[in-house]
Amino acid sequence: MPEPLPHPHSSGTGPSHRVEPVNFGLRTSAPDRRHARRDVEMLARFRRGVTSMTVMLKDLTPLGARVEGVGLLEEDEIVTLALPGCRPTLAFVAWANAHCAGLEFVEALEDALFDGLVAQYGLAAEDTPLRTIP
Repeated sequence: MPEPLPHPHSSGTGPSHRVEPVNFGLRTSAPDRRHARRDVEMLARFRRGVTSMTVMLKDLTPLGARVEGVGLLEEDEIVTLALPGCRPTLAFVAWANAHCAGLEFVEALEDALFDGLVAQYGLAAEDTPLRTIP
């Protein structure tokens, strides 16, 4: 049986772990992601049917967001999200678990609006923890 190939960031000898900072509030972990996620902490109004609540946005792209505090949602469910200073926008639930959900906006955020929200609510590099990369 052939030997497994070493991890691309390893020297090939012994366990290899390196520590590097997460990009400045910018993540692109999914290969099919169209826009990089920007880490934010922002309160927004969330509406599901007749129920409205305040939720915490944890990351944002022009096409969607990850929100916490929404309870369990169904994939493809239609919800409304009102970002700070903005009119409510429709979004589809792309994925969900017991703690958070990924939303895909029906209409993309305009560049100026996205940039303004990230400038005001984006997390700075010192707020982003280090992570170990195997």
